[in-house]
Amino acid sequence: MIPGLDAALIGLNASESKIFKSELYGAEVGQLADVEVKLNAVKHRELPPLDDSFAELASEFDTLAQLRDDVKSRLERLKSLEQGTQARDKLLEYLLENTKVPLPEKFVEAEVNAHLEPEGRLEDAAHRVEVEADVRKSLTNNFLLDSIVDAEKVDVSEAELTEFIIRSAMRYGMPPEQFAQEVAQAGQISSLVADVARTKALAVILEQCKVVDSKGKAVDLEALRPPAAIESAPAEG
Repeated sequence: MIPGLDAALIGLNASESKIFKSELYGAEVGQLADVEVKLNAVKHRELPPLDDSFAELASEFDTLAQLRDDVKSRLERLKSLEQGTQARDKLLEYLLENTKVPLPEKFVEAEVNAHLEPEGRLEDAAHRVEVEADVRKSLTNNFLLDSIVDAEKVDVSEAELTEFIIRSAMRYGMPPEQFAQEVAQAGQISSLVADVARTKALAVILEQCKVVDSKGKAVDLEALRPPAAIESAPAEG
């Protein structure tokens, strides 16, 4: 779209035209030119009234009240998920700042070299410093969460792994079957299991904390639990 076109169209009636200035592209990039735009027609879209008929047509619900309740529930869950995610990130940040995790220096060096060698930048000192900082942060994060996994005896069910694969495939825009096949061919299934276990381990610690929002209201952490974990949770009573 031509820069400035949206602003130029504002206020025009059908069959009216307007000249505005816009930057050129290609060989004349950066230069200004006069552009004339003409509005051929103005079309209005009539929206259906918000009633039970609309709810039945646009959703799985029979009444507008049911649709409103569902939208409200989804928004509340989304808010809880956002709050829970912030709490989880802050908890991990706190643990990393207050826990000393020794890192094997030879292992760190090997990981750094593994990142730099494919780029042909083993001798790039400045880039090595950046990569080493990232590697140390990642290893510290993983070692810390792995220790919680062991201490809390966290395991990963097949349903939880499947749910994680489905979500990951959606992020990459791939069919779950294709994503799972490529991960298996790359020998990364164990890495996925470890990622799920670490996420669960952090959730275990988070559940032991009292989490409130800025107004002091308790945050529902249930939204952070994957559906597979909720369905497989033992019933109380």
